[in-house]
Parts: sequence; structure tokens; C-alpha cells
Amino acid sequence: MMAKSEDRSATGSVHGNVLVIKIQVEQVRDPETSYALRDEILRLVDSAKPSHIAMDFCRVAFMGSVGLLSLLAVRRRLQGGRIVICNCSESIRRMFEVCQLLSRDPSAAAPFEAADSREEALARLSG
Repeated sequence: MMAKSEDRSATGSVHGNVLVIKIQVEQVRDPETSYALRDEILRLVDSAKPSHIAMDFCRVAFMGSVGLLSLLAVRRRLQGGRIVICNCSESIRRMFEVCQLLSRDPSAAAPFEAADSREEALARLSG
């Protein structure tokens, strides 16, 4: 398990070959917050070297388009692995879908998959 810190924009824990990332910020509106989030997630990915990522959005109330760009940078870093987002609000899920970044089908071409819960995300990625 990786160290956790409340002052970070994201925290991570390793479950087998899956890195579970919990986004700790409520609003991802501006470039400064978005880039800090991207850098923290990339640091976690580089440290854990996971096969797959589950991203927990339970604390995120709003994410703007600049936040999506940061998550796409994470997608590029995790070549060949899957990223499942979970616990996100309906408005955030719709934004991912409208931008064609989200699918519930792992065989689809979208860069991210969706799950309702962290447990579902882990089950999909561990199985």
C-alpha cells in the first residue's frame, strides 16, 4: 500500500496489478488544479507501475475540460492498460460520454471505462 497524504490532490493504493487512485479535490476547474492533479497521478503511476487503474471520483463535484486533458495524459502513460472510473456524479459521467471518452464495454475504443463502485472497478480489472 502506498503512503497517503491529505494534502495531495490524489492518493493511491495498490491491489494486485491495479492501482486505485482516489481523487481528493472537489473542483477541477482551472489549469493549476488540473496540472497538479495530473502530476500527482503520474507520480503514483510511475511509482506503482500498475497494469490497470481504477479512478475513484467520489469526492469530485465538478471537473472541467482541462481536467479531462490531464486524465488523457494519464491514459497515454498507461499504455496497454485499462482505466476504469468509478463513483462519479451523473454530470461528470455525462461529460465523459459526450466527449466520447467513456464506455461500459472494455472492447470499445473509448479511453476510459465506467463502473458504479470501486468494488466493481476492481472486479473488472482483476478478473
